[in-house]
Amino acid sequence: MKISVHITLYLGSNQSKKLKDFKIVCNSFKSLSKSTMIFVHTNKKIKSNDKKIRFIYHDLTNEDPYKLTWKCRPLMFEQRDKFDYFIYSEDDTIFTKKNFLYWIKFKKLCNKKRLNLGFISTEKSNKDGKLWTTYQIYQLTNYLLIGKTKFAVLGNPYYAMWIYDKKEFKKFVKSKFWNLNNWRGLNSFTKLHTREKSAVGWHGLNMNRYIATVVPVIGKKIHPNSLIKHQSNKYVSERGKIHVSVNNLLSSNLKLFKPIKYSKIEILFNEIKFFIYWSLRFNFKNIKKRFL
Repeated sequence: MKISVHITLYLGSNQSKKLKDFKIVCNSFKSLSKSTMIFVHTNKKIKSNDKKIRFIYHDLTNEDPYKLTWKCRPLMFEQRDKFDYFIYSEDDTIFTKKNFLYWIKFKKLCNKKRLNLGFISTEKSNKDGKLWTTYQIYQLTNYLLIGKTKFAVLGNPYYAMWIYDKKEFKKFVKSKFWNLNNWRGLNSFTKLHTREKSAVGWHGLNMNRYIATVVPVIGKKIHPNSLIKHQSNKYVSERGKIHVSVNNLLSSNLKLFKPIKYSKIEILFNEIKFFIYWSLRFNFKNIKKRFL
């Protein structure tokens, strides 16, 4: 299995520690296959003796640093016929072979129903050892049945990475969401900013490919191999706990999922509310840092 992995690595003042942590991230991706190649897109010139890892320098002078997350796209496009699987990830996601084999097992079943087989990013509390969801803000309340397999529908399809096989990837590169410059008007309404738009791939909200992003349910729990590790653990370290614990993620009253079709006016209204929320949230953070 030839796997192309592209990772964005922005290096600032804490370069030494970040590179040390990043080695663990690379090792997890290298474990997927003997034919895995890792392409690291970074703002610093870095040499590597590892034949499986290629660091690619991008000059960000007079450019938004978050645009680094889109620098991989031209090379990935060139590789579209050269690899069997394509992965894009942020620099602090631990993705293991168990995660990959889980995806291989269920993804065809999901794709036939226009569903994206997803993952749940988690962080572990140092206080009580509990796993908390990084991006799932609420309990999962909806499910779908495909044959005899039950899938929970993710309220937030985002998990800071994406993975597609060659067939799906070649469709993705032809879509309007492949190029950031095409995200205009209602096309951009996925409640994400520049960096997150890159990391959501083709399975964001209000996109035109998937009905929903789902994970399998085993008994009364989420499939354990759908859980990926957010290496930085920064949110749970700051707050002690975040959002919902993995053990409490599934609602005890799951309801059959029915896709909601929003009008353009409804989408526009929701996006205005989201824009105001994010603007106030980040401005409040800056005020708090400056004066408190």
